[in-house]
Amino acid sequence: MTDGGEASSESHAEQSRQLEELLIQRQKWLGDASHELRGPLNAAAMSLNVVTRRDDLPDGVQTTLRNAERHLLHMSDLVQDMFDTAKLEQDAFELSVTPEVPVHEIIDEIADEFASHPEVLSLRSVPDRSITAAIDRDRIRQVVRNLVSNAAKYRQVNKQATIALLLQRADDHHFEIVVDDTPNGLGMTESDLQGLNSGQPFWRAESAKAVASGSGLGVQLSRKLVQRSGGEITYESQFGAGTIATVRLPYSSEAES
Repeated sequence: MTDGGEASSESHAEQSRQLEELLIQRQKWLGDASHELRGPLNAAAMSLNVVTRRDDLPDGVQTTLRNAERHLLHMSDLVQDMFDTAKLEQDAFELSVTPEVPVHEIIDEIADEFASHPEVLSLRSVPDRSITAAIDRDRIRQVVRNLVSNAAKYRQVNKQATIALLLQRADDHHFEIVVDDTPNGLGMTESDLQGLNSGQPFWRAESAKAVASGSGLGVQLSRKLVQRSGGEITYESQFGAGTIATVRLPYSSEAES
């Protein structure tokens, strides 16, 4: 190798080393920043929740406070996604698996939460109440909530969301949670589906950007959480009609064993 070739190789190696260091610093900053934000956000959300439970507030004040609480919870979810993404990138994420979790309880909680949202016209929940599984309850709730939140958010112009939330047995080893926002959903093109399945952490469809703000973190984080749980998420979609998202999970997980 010539002197010029050796110099070029050493320069490339140095650039690669610097890039790797920058990525490590970015991951650490992301984790530290989100960790610092979680405390005050959670404290503020708890304080608002206490106030909104009072029955002596004027209607206008009650509505304003509930709206503030909803936005604060959305911000808390975003910070949680940032924190979890940083931990996954550092391979420092661990599931807390509980055996025989009644999965329908997760479905019921989310259905109750979103049924009264102003963006939602109707939410139909059909859970198989006999299904129990060894899962990280909080993480699977996080995944399903993200899917339902997206269904409520990404809907056709001048239409409210119509959401079906299903829990059903798939086979002897797996069950499925299905979130279906047809026929009022925004839907995705074939190109959008390819981008969604690319794994890029901040990817968002152009049509989605025109409808609502977002970071794109939740979708890819949900995919990674489900994969860590031994399952998969699949999407069927038609632009202008809606999307059917299916979370397929095992009844028992490797993490439990």
